[in-house]
Amino acid sequence: MAKINLDILKGSEKTENKIFSDLRLDLKIGQIKGKEFLQSNENIDIESSNNVAAIRNSLISIITTSQGEKILNPTFGLNFGDLLFLPVSKFRAQNIGEIIVNGLEKFEPRITINSLDVEADIPKQEYNINIVYEIPRFQNQKLNLAGTINKSEFTFFN
Repeated sequence: MAKINLDILKGSEKTENKIFSDLRLDLKIGQIKGKEFLQSNENIDIESSNNVAAIRNSLISIITTSQGEKILNPTFGLNFGDLLFLPVSKFRAQNIGEIIVNGLEKFEPRITINSLDVEADIPKQEYNINIVYEIPRFQNQKLNLAGTINKSEFTFFN
């Protein structure tokens, strides 16, 4: 009987204290960790975000994904419906805020939301969003995610 050696599937010893890891949203190409001595054009990999940055990527993914976009998880994401295509108002800003809070509580249990502000910028026809959150796993460090949402794009600043 043939014997298969699966030792090659074992990872190298961890040198970093990674708890959470996620692919970078921009799919930036970089070197494989631990192989920096090799030429970059011969040995490349997609860079990943770890710990706090991975959770931030998750928040952005939840907010920028509409329900039904992920084929294997059709309930993932937020359903703003027509709110972004209607004229900007304070009332709709409140509705968008409620949708974001409910979605983040449902899809990102690693965070605690401290505050969420959605302000209607009527002249620009967009909503300014500021989310202050904590990650209990990382000593409740307060973090911030700010950006704008309008009918054509989602932009995050930090």
